[in-house]
Amino acid sequence: MKRYKFSKTYIFSFMYRFGFLLFVPFLQGLLFANQGALKLFTLYSADLLVAFFLFCVAVIRCKNSSLVINNKSLTLYKGRIFKTEESSLLSFKGSVTLTKGLFLRFFKGGRLRVFSGSAYSSAYLKSKDAEEILETLIDENENCRYFSGILRSLLMSISFSNALTGLLAAAPIIRKAASVLGARQTALLLEGATLEGILRFQSLPPVLSRISAILFLCWVVGFSTEFFREYGLKLCIYPTFLKVSKGLITKTDAVFPQSSVRSLVFRQSLLMFLSGLYSAEVRLNILPYRKIYVLSGADASRCHRFEQALFYHKKGKVVSFYPPKSALWGYTYLPFIFLGGDSLLLILFSHNFFVKILGSILLFVFFVWFLFRFFALFGSSLSFWQGFCQVKYFTGMNFTRSVFRLEDIRAFEITQSVFQQKSGRCNLKIKIGNAKAIKVKIKHLWLSDIEKAAFFLESG
Repeated sequence: MKRYKFSKTYIFSFMYRFGFLLFVPFLQGLLFANQGALKLFTLYSADLLVAFFLFCVAVIRCKNSSLVINNKSLTLYKGRIFKTEESSLLSFKGSVTLTKGLFLRFFKGGRLRVFSGSAYSSAYLKSKDAEEILETLIDENENCRYFSGILRSLLMSISFSNALTGLLAAAPIIRKAASVLGARQTALLLEGATLEGILRFQSLPPVLSRISAILFLCWVVGFSTEFFREYGLKLCIYPTFLKVSKGLITKTDAVFPQSSVRSLVFRQSLLMFLSGLYSAEVRLNILPYRKIYVLSGADASRCHRFEQALFYHKKGKVVSFYPPKSALWGYTYLPFIFLGGDSLLLILFSHNFFVKILGSILLFVFFVWFLFRFFALFGSSLSFWQGFCQVKYFTGMNFTRSVFRLEDIRAFEITQSVFQQKSGRCNLKIKIGNAKAIKVKIKHLWLSDIEKAAFFLESG
């Protein structure tokens, strides 16, 4: 048995957590203004009193908190007046995460979080103590590792930031196609293509200008957050554990047993589809629901090797079901509705040059959206191996492939719209594990095929 004392960084983290209590000048004014002798008790002294009280509480909690690890369990002790004791068996199917932000790294500390089946516990330890605990949990020799470089992390961040990414990534294509618009129109367009020029475009209403600026800034924030979080992603595979390390500003190390993985998901955005690259994530059957990226910008061979390492016993005859070609309209009707709205916009405001440019951009969006849905139809499938299931489907503007064990299926749901009832097709939703968020959905399969597939689904 070994006991680890809390780091002093816990005191500052506790103060930061309750810092909002110091920003109550209005409430303090109501309490202390015009109160006779209480005038001597100024707002500043009240702030100092609250800060001193919080500091004392933080010091007491820090002194009386510790983490004890032995051969069978990991136990967290907290509190002095109200004592708590939280224990997790080392054989649990959760995960342990070590997070080190700039502040914690500067003071050589780290936040260790133990995710169990229903919640998680946090401990602020010295960095070396937290790393020692992670090494204790993985008492195995490393089999292999995968490292994602800066370019792969950058590509994944661009692809998965949000829906605006596709338009920004398509900017070079739009510029090359500028000759179609003509020299004069192209010069005018590119002259106002700066952010300042866009926001001051006379034909753009003020409300749309503000919305455009907010959306663009949100994309920048989303991209930066994604890149900083996934930078330098490294995956280490052990016989029974996985370890993921990543982060540029905030360093994160996550350790979890392979048995906690309920689903392995490979995703491709349009940009990554054209590049032939994938991102991979594992979805764990614990609450709070966890999704951990394990590969970024990986080629097909690397994804296959990782899948074989994780699901090494996936073998046997493959039985697959596919959406029929007659389901093409079911996959592509939304882009055509979008096209109808774009055409109506061009007809009503054909005299406005800005609307013409906007309509051309929306036409390009329709073309990309239609192609995506077209490939999604022919790329969707439901497959079964001995003890395993694989679903290829689309989510948003991403091609997705999910692999999971049949024994982890908890429920499946079949739905039919009015049109599907006439055509004999249906949508299938499969729920995996005990966490609601782990689910996959494939559209427009034959109902007769689903009835055949129900034999495999129920066998899990």
